[in-house]
Amino acid sequence: MAMCNRQMVFDKVRPLCVQLSKDHSRKNIVAVTKALEGIDRGCIQDLQEYLLFPLRIILKQPTKYSEDFYTDLFTLMERILGCTRVWNWELFTDLFTLSCVIISSPTEHGRGDGKATAKSEDLKAAVVQNIKTLVSKSDYSVIQRLFSIQSLPVLGLAVSILLDLADTEKCRSLKVSAIKCLTELSQVDGKYCNKVRVMLGDTFASFLPGITITLCKIITGDQRQGHSVVATAIYAWTKIVGLTMDDILIEESQSRVQPSVLSGSVDDRIKNLAIKRDSTWVEMTGKKLNVLVKQICKIRGHSNWKVRMALAESAGSLLQGCTRSLHASIPDFMEILVGLISDEYPNVANKSRKILNIFTHTHLGPECRPLVEMLEENLHNLSMSLPRIIRSVDEDKKMSALSLMSGYIDLLGSDMKHLLMSSSHLKRLSMSLIQVFELDTTDIKIIEERTRWIGHDADFISPVHVPDVIKPRKNFKHFHDRKIEKELKNICRLLGYYGSISLLVDHFLDLFHDSILHKMQATMIINELMMGAAGVGVNSYQENDFEERKESNIGELESIIEMLIDEYLSPSNLYLVTSPQHNHSVRSTPENRLMALEIVTQETGEKLTSFNRNILQICLYLEGIGSFATVLKDRYIPYLMKTIYPLLEKLGDETAYISSTAYLSLCDICHVCQYKSIGELVQRNADYLVNAISLRLRHFYENKKSPLVLKVMLQYSSCDILPLIDDTVQEILESLDDNYEQEAFLFLSVLYELVKAVNRWYKDSAKKGSKDSEDKQLSHNPYRIDGNLDVVSYIKEYLHLKKVSEGEDIENTQDDASLEENAQDADEMQTDQKKEPPLHVKAVKEIMLRSKHLLSSRNPNIRLLTLDTIAISCQALQSHQDELLPLVHEIWMPFTARFVDQEKHVTKKAVETLVVMADTSRDFICRRCTKDVFPKLLSFLEKQAEISKGSSKAYLYTVNFKLQQCVLSQIGNLCNQLGVLGNNLDLVSSVCVLYLSARQPNALQKIATETCTVLISLDPDPMWLKLCDLYHPKEFLSYVPLFKPVKFKSTPGTRNEFTDNVVKLLKLLEMGS
Repeated sequence: MAMCNRQMVFDKVRPLCVQLSKDHSRKNIVAVTKALEGIDRGCIQDLQEYLLFPLRIILKQPTKYSEDFYTDLFTLMERILGCTRVWNWELFTDLFTLSCVIISSPTEHGRGDGKATAKSEDLKAAVVQNIKTLVSKSDYSVIQRLFSIQSLPVLGLAVSILLDLADTEKCRSLKVSAIKCLTELSQVDGKYCNKVRVMLGDTFASFLPGITITLCKIITGDQRQGHSVVATAIYAWTKIVGLTMDDILIEESQSRVQPSVLSGSVDDRIKNLAIKRDSTWVEMTGKKLNVLVKQICKIRGHSNWKVRMALAESAGSLLQGCTRSLHASIPDFMEILVGLISDEYPNVANKSRKILNIFTHTHLGPECRPLVEMLEENLHNLSMSLPRIIRSVDEDKKMSALSLMSGYIDLLGSDMKHLLMSSSHLKRLSMSLIQVFELDTTDIKIIEERTRWIGHDADFISPVHVPDVIKPRKNFKHFHDRKIEKELKNICRLLGYYGSISLLVDHFLDLFHDSILHKMQATMIINELMMGAAGVGVNSYQENDFEERKESNIGELESIIEMLIDEYLSPSNLYLVTSPQHNHSVRSTPENRLMALEIVTQETGEKLTSFNRNILQICLYLEGIGSFATVLKDRYIPYLMKTIYPLLEKLGDETAYISSTAYLSLCDICHVCQYKSIGELVQRNADYLVNAISLRLRHFYENKKSPLVLKVMLQYSSCDILPLIDDTVQEILESLDDNYEQEAFLFLSVLYELVKAVNRWYKDSAKKGSKDSEDKQLSHNPYRIDGNLDVVSYIKEYLHLKKVSEGEDIENTQDDASLEENAQDADEMQTDQKKEPPLHVKAVKEIMLRSKHLLSSRNPNIRLLTLDTIAISCQALQSHQDELLPLVHEIWMPFTARFVDQEKHVTKKAVETLVVMADTSRDFICRRCTKDVFPKLLSFLEKQAEISKGSSKAYLYTVNFKLQQCVLSQIGNLCNQLGVLGNNLDLVSSVCVLYLSARQPNALQKIATETCTVLISLDPDPMWLKLCDLYHPKEFLSYVPLFKPVKFKSTPGTRNEFTDNVVKLLKLLEMGS
């Protein structure tokens, strides 16, 4: 409870104050401070002068004490002043002067020079806080005398010290305290009438140059000083400038009669410090402040949102109160606000928009044409300087300039249409955008990246949600921040929204045709202009009637889009040279041929740039078509027939950038035309597409990309499309026969896609057929019951065969043979009456027959693709063994030749294909494999075993090593699938155990161990003998004298290079036994 008895309080603090007056120590100051705790403010007010008296005495002493002592003293003084109010001018002057002197740097005459002394930061902070509290707790009469002409020197000293602290100190909190103290000293937040504010403004006008320059230096200083310092400085700068340059206050100051008294009591030097705010002073000061305003404008891209918010509030405050006095700075204030309306922080953007709305509603219109002209001039100047800014290093400056440009365009609104009628404005603005949008075409990934299918019958995916991995990334030459790209697109869309779309498209089309260097940029800008004209993605703070605007000019947009589609899809634009293997006869035009000739004669680096430029140019055309679909929505359906074929053709392009862009454009079309997926789009328009492919195949040399469309259709369609494309597939097969040498790879890739599609469409039936055939084999096996071995039947059959071999029971055998012949005849009759195979089986059969001839092609790529086609064909025909097995027989001889192919990659692919063939054909190729294939593979493994033994790490990256891995890992599975036993299995195991040596690479040892494990499961006893020949831990002795000891090539218990791997396998054998 606060102590409120005055006498008791006095009795309590009197001895402490007396002791402090006698003994100037920190202990006594702390004692007084503690004594004031819990005392009522009214009592402290009554004892104010008594409590402050010893402190004033100490400060006036010539003896100097420690800085900590003075810090405690000013802390105590600030506490006393915070609980009281100052009415006495003499007391105020004394405390104010003593506080300023204690931290000022003395001159030769003992007076402060306006610079802070080199004392501790704690002391300076305590003094600054004391001055702030002293001013805030002073009565109006004291403030009135403080702002009189007589007090200008002491007031100027305080202002100078505070500015020096704010400018030179390193401590952030001290800098902020000094600026806040300066703000309090100026009384800008005091709720005074205009008369008093005029007096305050007249007095502070004397200090305006020093205050504004120093605060501007702080505002534009290093960002490492902290955002709180900058934001506080902006607030103080705004308030003080607003106090001295307010239009209403200046008018009152000029109309007020200056007092003629005190002329004798005021020194002439002090009189000269006073400023008269007449029209001349206002004009000169406004011009000088404009220089500082331009400097402050540069920080509108500050990284901290609080600084940007303070800047917006500053511009709004000065625009509201200082329009006439700071008329030269209005464009700069507008620049600040316009640059912040698209700020990423919503509060800053909303604040800027609110201020701009208020200002534009009162200053824009027919009667305020000068302001419109000012905005137009600023936009033109910015257009001229934009290319220079965009080539600078600082990304923040680039973003700031572009935000400013979009803000100007948005602020001008409908006036942009009249502005763009000026050829100089239009030319300057368009060339700036052309230079800024320049793309980087030196990245090798653009041409290097190959297409990977996104997935069969992919559901519709909005381009917004498509993962970045399939979005072609554009790299710009002069910037890398995606925010800058977004802002540039917004500028183009605002131009399309507010400007004349016909004029803009015609102008950029002229630039498009003028130079190849402008083509990409012009295409990109036209695409964004069309989006903006429809109000799609327009970021405007003052327009919301996007749909209404779009409906009003939809007819104009349709005619422009129709013209642009024809332009984009013209052969000279769409069929550019995109790779060194580009076929120049594809939709060849004089322009294409000339461009191809130019590229061929260029240097390697220039060729890469040209290819990349053409790839990106095609991507921009495809993006444009997607944008047009988004603009027209359901009105785009009439243009679907014109665009779907080229888009599907580009979707099948081998360049990832082109195919991915085509995919995204097709997603846009699916969305606006109400298709659920690209597969549905293809399915519903299949008749048109098939007809278009057939017509183009008749003129194949001019339409060599037409098979790609069929390839894409197969990729994205279902089995329902098969009857429609049957004739087209036959045409492809005939074209393959006619163009065997030249275009075999192109046609084979389409046929391969067809077989993949068949395998995908009829996968369930193939699995079912495979299972039925396995069950059938098991059921025909006389020694198995329910899949298990019947031992009794096996023994009976063994005894019967033994009698036959000895000449007994021949008659019964002949009877059995005749029964078997009758059964075979019955099966043959059933075979003659077999059903007609389905359509998809016929197609795969035809493709597999063509593969027979392509296996011996001189092109290794064709051989690889042919082997892939055979493998997938075997899987597709797995449920149709009657068709599959004759085809395997047909292709067997050229197929086996691939196991000694000069290209090891082809041999590796042949092994993988053989595994698939063994899985589908089983026993049919067992004898063929052991006779025709195994000797070649085993010979290779045996030869390479000597080479790989003890090889270096470099060998692991060779083609031979990869082929070794493949053969060694698959040969065990082949033996298992084909049921290889006896001598053939012995030959395989003899070669495989060579790779159990510790001198072989670890990868081959591991694979050999796994393969031997499979061979052990097939026939364990011979494998045990093979392994013991390599290493056996002990000698095997028989307990029966009749049996001789087993002898092996290896010495019992002697470690060698095979020991570790053999021990592992022997353990498996023991576990199995």
